Amino acid sequence: MQDTKIITYDVPNCIYCDTLGVRYQSNVLDPDGIIQTPWSYNQCNNNECKLVWLDPAPLETELWKAYTNYHTHTKRKENLASKAFLSVINRIVRITMLPLWLINGIYKEARQIRLMMLGQQACGKLLDIGCGGGRFLNRMQRRGWVVEGIDFDAQATRRVGEKYGIKTYTGDLLSAKMPDASFDAITMGHSIEHLVNPKATLCECLRILKPGGTLVITTPNVESRAAKEFGPFWRGWEPPRHLHLFNTETIKLFLVSAGFKVGEIRTLAATSGTYRASAINQRKSEGQAVTLSFKIKLIFWSYYQELKDIYAQKEGFATGQNLLVVATKPLQ
Repeated sequence: MQDTKIITYDVPNCIYCDTLGVRYQSNVLDPDGIIQTPWSYNQCNNNECKLVWLDPAPLETELWKAYTNYHTHTKRKENLASKAFLSVINRIVRITMLPLWLINGIYKEARQIRLMMLGQQACGKLLDIGCGGGRFLNRMQRRGWVVEGIDFDAQATRRVGEKYGIKTYTGDLLSAKMPDASFDAITMGHSIEHLVNPKATLCECLRILKPGGTLVITTPNVESRAAKEFGPFWRGWEPPRHLHLFNTETIKLFLVSAGFKVGEIRTLAATSGTYRASAINQRKSEGQAVTLSFKIKLIFWSYYQELKDIYAQKEGFATGQNLLVVATKPLQ
C-alpha cells in the first residue's frame, strides 16, 4: 500500500485549558494504513481536564488525505466466502447470547443507540454531524424525521445525496452558517473525535438547536478497558483522523462550557467489534497472519470480553468502549 504523506504541526498544549500536555500513548499506527507513519497522543496535565489529543496533528488543510480510502465511501476487498462464513458464526453466537443481552439490558441499549436515543422523541428536524455514508439519516428519515447531514468528506456527502436524496453540506459546521434555532435534534455519532475545534462546534450546536432541543454524542472512551489492555493497538485511537479523545469528565466539561445541560452521560458495553479490531491490529503488528481460524476464535473471545464490560458497567465502572452523552439546550 502506498504511503500518503501528510504535513503536521506540533500541538503541545490542551485546546480546552491551555495546559501543557504529557505523552500519553506513542507508536500508534493508522489502522486503515492510509498514513503509515507512527503517531502519538498527549494528555492534559491539568487533573480537572485530562483531555487526550493527537500531537503532532495534521494541518487542517491536509486532513482530507486521511480519508482517501475511508470506509464511508470505499468498499474493502475481502474473501466473500470467508466473510459470509464468519457472519454466520457471529449470528449464531449473538443468538446464543440473546438471553444474557435481554437480562442485562444490552439488547435494548443496542436498539436505542441505532436511533441515537431519539426513538421515543417526537419527530422533528434532525442534523447529523459527520454523517458519513448516511445510513443513520436514512433510518431516521424512514421514521418520519426531516433530516440533513454534514461532513467534511465531499465523497461521503455526495454519496448520501445521490443514494438517499438527503440534503447534505460539505465542510465543518462553523462554515455552514445555519440559521438560529433551526433543529430539534443534533446527533454526533463518532464524529466529535474528528473535529479540530470540538468546543467551537458544540457552541455552534447550541446556537442552531431550538430551546429544549437535544444533542446526542457517541465517541470512543479513552479510559476504556480495551484502551488500557491493548495500548497502541486499541482501535479507538485511529490516527490521524481521531484528533481528540475523551472520558466521561472531559466530555462533560466541554458540553457545560458550551452552555448545554447534560442529562445523561455513561459508557456503553455492547462493543465486541472494538475488541476484535484491536486484537487484529496487534496480531498484524507482530507479523502474524490473520487467519480464518483466528477470526473465528476472536468472535467467541470478543463476546466474552463484552460480557466482562457489561458486568463492569453494572458495578458502576465507566470502562465501556464508547461514551454516550445526551444533553439539551436550556429553555432560556
